[in-house]
Amino acid sequence: MNAKKFISLSLTALLILLSLISCDDKDNDLLTPAQAVSDLSFTDTDPETGKIAGTLTWTLPDPETNINEYVVYLGDNNADKSAELGKVTKGTTSFDVPAGTDYKAFLLVVAKNADGESTNIASLAVNDVQVTSLGFYILNRGNWNENNASLAYYNFTTGVLTPNLYRNANNEGLGDGAEQLLVYGSKVYVTVTTSSRLVVLEQDGKLIKPFDIRDGNVPLQPRCMAAHNGKVYVSYYAGHSVAVLDTATLTIEKEVGVGRYPEQLAITGGKLYVANSGGLDGSTETGYGKTVSVIDLQSFTVEKEIEVVLNPVQLAADSQGDIYLLSNGNYASVGSALQRIDGATGTVTTIGNGSKMTLVNDKLYVIYAQYNDPTITYRQYDVLKEEVEKESFITDGTTITSPNAIAVDPVSGKIYITDFIYGSTGSLYLFTADGRLEKKEDTGGYDAIWMTCLLQ
Repeated sequence: MNAKKFISLSLTALLILLSLISCDDKDNDLLTPAQAVSDLSFTDTDPETGKIAGTLTWTLPDPETNINEYVVYLGDNNADKSAELGKVTKGTTSFDVPAGTDYKAFLLVVAKNADGESTNIASLAVNDVQVTSLGFYILNRGNWNENNASLAYYNFTTGVLTPNLYRNANNEGLGDGAEQLLVYGSKVYVTVTTSSRLVVLEQDGKLIKPFDIRDGNVPLQPRCMAAHNGKVYVSYYAGHSVAVLDTATLTIEKEVGVGRYPEQLAITGGKLYVANSGGLDGSTETGYGKTVSVIDLQSFTVEKEIEVVLNPVQLAADSQGDIYLLSNGNYASVGSALQRIDGATGTVTTIGNGSKMTLVNDKLYVIYAQYNDPTITYRQYDVLKEEVEKESFITDGTTITSPNAIAVDPVSGKIYITDFIYGSTGSLYLFTADGRLEKKEDTGGYDAIWMTCLLQ
């Protein structure tokens, strides 16, 4: 073979090889998703300047083929993917931006599969909005079997407390044995355990929809609630289960069994934690419960049970994914306990005691007021440092006979505590952020059990 012919054949082979490589590159480009989500929406709910939190929502591409997941980023411009926030699976239409996330100018969502990320990026400019507190609701449980549960509202602007909000708006009683109130989106949700009733309200107290929670004629007694991704999760005390309420359609979609007499719920890391108190079995051979059920929200199945101190009742999750838990014990040989569940490992650590708590802006406010102990304490923890920050968050010596509920304004840091004196309407104590009594007034009802701030 002469040299010219060899060179010609070699050049032909090289061109064919380059062509094949080029085709492979094009094929690889086609393997990554071409679609992008649309209609992004996000409202900042973190009151701190320079920090954001809230739920980012979007519309899925149609079709959603060749996509495995979506990656959410924060960036300085609409193409900057420098800070990854997390990932969600195909079919998901939202992502919860955790409290305390550092502000950047844009949120971005990118489709991804095993071959890589799409070059089409959906983005949304972010407004770091200061949240303001409008006031707060007070839920009064009412006296036993007197059908006098009630709802009150305290207006920050006017300083006026309006009692009987529900009755005034609907010309009927709320029911017997109210337990918890939840503000989620534009609606207010209230559980009335003894009446086995769940009501959905406008913010002015007007009834949108009531639910009579029963299995045939058997009351299931809705108890406590938590909200996430357009759903409200409700523990059924006598039903020994947790149900899912869709907030758009206002229908109860499904239910899963948990431990005996479940109480409060907390959500973090795609998991729902449920305190199984064993409540009404406390004086029986079965005894109080000692587990927290962990439900995977995607499959809505119980993933595992975590053993804790007897009679777990209250739960709250911090921004790092750890869960704080109060157990009441057996009111005798086993005392109350404040515990921390490590969200990554499930390890339980006892860090103190307590009877009431609230977790706001990664500050845990814990009241210890056990009925058989005359000592009452008001301790504040920094949950990020995992240490006591204040031995007493009430600093002026104010005495509360029987503290019954606590709430903290996430914007101003003001502290609200109610008391419970049997046979008398409750008192509301309003403290400044540094623990000095600012005001005291009547709650307008009996046994003020729960308070929730209304933000804008």
